[in-house]
Amino acid sequence: SQVYELYPNKFLKLDESRVYVLNTLFNLPETYIDRTGVKAGELFMSFNSIFQDVRRAVDWVHIQGDLKQKTVENLDHYVKKDERLPMVLARIRESGAKVFLLTNSDYNFTNNIMTFLFDFPHGAKPEEPHRDWKTYFDVIVVDARKPLFFAEGTILRQVNTETGALKIGSHMGPLQPGQVYSGGSCEVLTSFINAKGKDVLYIGDHIFGDILKSKKIRGWRTFLVIPELVQELHVWTDKCQFFAELQQLDCKLGEMFKNLDSSAKEKPDISNVRGSIRDVTHKMDMAYGMMGSLFRSGSRQTFFSSQVVRYADLYAATFLNFIYYPFSYMFRAPAMLLPHESTVAHEQRFQGDGPQDQKIKCSPSSATQATVSSTVPSSKPVTTQKDHEGDTSSTVLHTRPSTPRTVTHTHDEDYSEEESEPNYKSNAEEDNGSSKPL
Repeated sequence: SQVYELYPNKFLKLDESRVYVLNTLFNLPETYIDRTGVKAGELFMSFNSIFQDVRRAVDWVHIQGDLKQKTVENLDHYVKKDERLPMVLARIRESGAKVFLLTNSDYNFTNNIMTFLFDFPHGAKPEEPHRDWKTYFDVIVVDARKPLFFAEGTILRQVNTETGALKIGSHMGPLQPGQVYSGGSCEVLTSFINAKGKDVLYIGDHIFGDILKSKKIRGWRTFLVIPELVQELHVWTDKCQFFAELQQLDCKLGEMFKNLDSSAKEKPDISNVRGSIRDVTHKMDMAYGMMGSLFRSGSRQTFFSSQVVRYADLYAATFLNFIYYPFSYMFRAPAMLLPHESTVAHEQRFQGDGPQDQKIKCSPSSATQATVSSTVPSSKPVTTQKDHEGDTSSTVLHTRPSTPRTVTHTHDEDYSEEESEPNYKSNAEEDNGSSKPL
């Protein structure tokens, strides 16, 4: 096929000159471009040329065009309201935390959107009167120019909320509640609100401009909003038979090699199983829609999924899910099993060939079931050497020191002594880069 002609070893170098990462919905137009280009007579337009034209056109409409004006004219069609929004923001502030709004949009567009979102006859509670949206935030920053905001930033200026114009000069004083500011930088903002990197839980919907940069440059804790997660979970539950069928095929593949070792001369015919895996994987991908899953490509993670796992401490379809958790809740991700852990059950013994190997028994009550679907014979699973629990009855020299009996370190890299206080409360607990869905 043409794919194998262009990529004989199916290896693609992730070079920015050839690969463009689609981060937002603004990238949808270029996903529908014909990859072969256009030729008419003596005129030829390559895919690269068409891509650049479309990309620049969408950027122009977004930044200089009337996209925002059309959105403001039909807010009911483009913006989804939720009456729980005032209540959640008020509860966050009642818990003792500060709430700030940080957006790349200008003040006029932001004011129109936020006024619409908070347009309810009541306030944070049904019995409270309506109040202006700015009263729900301690700090409001527009024209932030993220991701530049997380690096050197720009000049911080105050906004005249009556006219939308910027006041003359750089703002040097404290940030006043109810006022709106333009530009600035992460360093200036955190100094004004007196917050360290890990003290900030930043909620955003852009994996690069919001999550990746705030995490890598400033060490903020991050919450990624992924609206497509609703559809992903629907497929995960409604099409669970596809995932179960893939597991069965993996087991079947493992059974075909179960009793074979390096002395085997015959080669099992796995073409039918491989074909079945390919068919089921295709059905599973199509269940997500024409563009496939946002998180998986067949049995592998997508690039977006790997970034979510690495940079987003929390993720959900909406941050309003916070309403179901106390603000002292500690979020922790499930343990991610490595291949040697997911294919070897606890009750199996490790049998090595070296003189240092010892048999370690595991209590059946704590054992978990695992499916062995590898080419390694099940009678002799391959795993890593387990810790020696100071077995003094053995005459074999230990190659490692005995296991410490007290905690000597913590796996949470942002752990501090103040978090060990009994009354310490935290919105989120970073756990070695793993993401926690809400």
